[in-house]
Amino acid sequence: MRRFKWFGFWTVLGIVSSAQLYFAHQRLGPDPYTWWQALTATLPDWYLWALLSPVVVWLARRFRVDRASFGRHFFIHLGASLDLALLHLIAAVEVQNLLHAARGEAYPFAQRLVDHFTILFHWNVLIYWAILAVVHAYDYHHALEQRRVARPADRLLVEDDGRSVFVRTTDVDWIEAAKNYVRLHVGDRTHVLRSTLTALERRLDPERFRRINRSALVNLDRVRELQPWFHGDAIIILQTGTRVTLSRRYRDGLLSTTA
Repeated sequence: MRRFKWFGFWTVLGIVSSAQLYFAHQRLGPDPYTWWQALTATLPDWYLWALLSPVVVWLARRFRVDRASFGRHFFIHLGASLDLALLHLIAAVEVQNLLHAARGEAYPFAQRLVDHFTILFHWNVLIYWAILAVVHAYDYHHALEQRRVARPADRLLVEDDGRSVFVRTTDVDWIEAAKNYVRLHVGDRTHVLRSTLTALERRLDPERFRRINRSALVNLDRVRELQPWFHGDAIIILQTGTRVTLSRRYRDGLLSTTA
């Protein structure tokens, strides 16, 4: 069903674009297009974007353009948008070449590639950034909806010497993964909870707990000091004096929160 909707979405865009081309040539073109010519000239371009858009979605979620990482990730997307725009352009001209060959018509590939470059390249770049903006907007809205539906846990039930006790999340200093378990560090005590770190992270308040490396979360209220380390990493010193590593990958997210 999802694939059908995806196909239908790009088909609608292609039909609308084809209608615009058809009526524009009817009014202004010296050699008006038939409806079929307008459709075959435009619809394949949008189907190519249907194939490329999953790549843009992956890039959008892998390299988010937000306040913390704007300077670095913006240029990644700028380069990607230029590359994909050029790739789409070459593929689109080749598709038209194949369609004309199937009809036994001549198609000067090199000249059409130059002509389409001046007309469509910038348009392809804009489509890339439009997809990027839609993905960010959708993810932001989805995250807000999840926060409204799922209230962050304020207590966690853990095992302590054969007893089940509640630990307030505000008392937790930091959390580390241990395969299918997590260790909750509360002052000088450690509690074990059967859960993955990712699953527990979804239950906690994202304004309080942040990922600092692949296997640890930290309570921002317990952070006392941040010391730079090698290769962009850093050392977080908690109020208890405990030192935990902040990896470069998660540094920007933490700094934007604590700033």
